[in-house]
Amino acid sequence: MVGRMCGRFTLTVADLAALAREWAAEVDAALAARWRPRFNVAPGDPHPVLRGRGGARRLEAAAFGLAGPGGKLLLNARVEGAAGRPAFREAWAARRAAVPADGFYEWEGPAADRRPSWLHPRAGGTLLLAALCGDAPGGGPAFAILTTAANAEVGRLHDRMPLLVPPALLDAWLDGPPPALPAPADGVLAVRPVSPRVNSPANDDAACLAPPPEPLQRALF
Repeated sequence: MVGRMCGRFTLTVADLAALAREWAAEVDAALAARWRPRFNVAPGDPHPVLRGRGGARRLEAAAFGLAGPGGKLLLNARVEGAAGRPAFREAWAARRAAVPADGFYEWEGPAADRRPSWLHPRAGGTLLLAALCGDAPGGGPAFAILTTAANAEVGRLHDRMPLLVPPALLDAWLDGPPPALPAPADGVLAVRPVSPRVNSPANDDAACLAPPPEPLQRALF
């Protein structure tokens, strides 16, 4: 098992305002106007996050990765220990968020031949990844994604996966004492190999989700 969990993900919807309405959230007009579908969100990239604001939900922009000790970029936090870690304690108590995504990537194979797969909701739609908010290395808002033990689909690629926020617990997660979020169930995700284009964060287009070249596809199955 290789790769960092969770370090790349997607949100391919074209209409961010419609997505905000789906979650009964306000969205900044400038954020909605400059939105484009994302096929390869990478560390440091700006991305919308759902926050709780005085009992209301708001979709805001934040960078992927919190400023950590010694300039380290903190992309993930293990849910089992986040409440007690100095880097995440304050965010766990008061700055939780949910990151809308319609899939995330994992890799297998040696470093010189990394083979990506895209994991996405089997029934379609959008996932809400549990997250903690704080500051980006250069200032401004940022987030890290919480991880938990992998379910069956992710487990063949990595032992960790993003912690998912069920819609029924969204308001409780965004405001007030944090609820215990359930472990992601088996069977909710589909997995399919995708193009090695996604290996480079410079590539961020629909071709990232294309099938891999045929010889590689045969090798995976």
